Amino acid sequence: MHDGDFSSDPRLVVVDIGASGGLQDKWARQPGRIRPVLFEPNATEAARIRDSLKHIPGALVVERGLAARSGEFSLTIGRHYGCTSLLKADPEVLVGYSIAPLYEAAGTAQVRCDRYDTLHVAGEVPVPDVIKLDVEGYEYEVLLGFGGLLDRCLGLEVEAWLTPVYRNTKLLHELVDYLRQFGFVLRRFEPINAFDSDLILGDAFFTLNRARVARLDPDRQEKFSILLETWKLPDYSDASKTHVPGGGGNRSRLRTFLSAFRRS
Repeated sequence: MHDGDFSSDPRLVVVDIGASGGLQDKWARQPGRIRPVLFEPNATEAARIRDSLKHIPGALVVERGLAARSGEFSLTIGRHYGCTSLLKADPEVLVGYSIAPLYEAAGTAQVRCDRYDTLHVAGEVPVPDVIKLDVEGYEYEVLLGFGGLLDRCLGLEVEAWLTPVYRNTKLLHELVDYLRQFGFVLRRFEPINAFDSDLILGDAFFTLNRARVARLDPDRQEKFSILLETWKLPDYSDASKTHVPGGGGNRSRLRTFLSAFRRS
């Protein structure tokens, strides 16, 4: 399949890496608006996901992993499949947490990985509009594999770590720094309570910044609006929806601050 076959499709391309369990409900409820591209290296799970997407024309399920380089990688399989990673968990960081046994290695497997931009050049996958990324600590390396295609993306939902449960994993601030060069800003962070109420990780939502959104053509603006609607994020043009933690008192202080700033 060639890029022309993809580029003529007006739907929002949603690329899901770490797609075990299938397409997220918030996207599955919009089959007419999206073209999903899911990555799942496990053949049995990939077949199940492919069957669940038969009602969406052109949906793709790619049976391989993604990385910053092409090659064979060793996958450490956790006692819980959701704790399986191309990185190794750090037992010292996990000490004392009730979830720690799920990260113990139950085995290893070899998995073929490629760069996303390499697959795109080969005509196997389209340019991503939205990326959802959940690969247990390996998110940064997968992002590197998108290369310059990130310049053509509208937003990313990335599982991000505040503490390095996996050895050599990149943390949230490093993701923020990397994505900034492509014009992305962090719009929301949703903590995941998996570590006995300690804040260890969460889902980070990035979109293009105001300046880049203002330069989008009408078709891309429409796609961006679908993204904001799906993620329940305010449009940049609607200042009244600015979210300020802590309620009305903080909003009042923010308005006072902004008023003083504009007068200065």
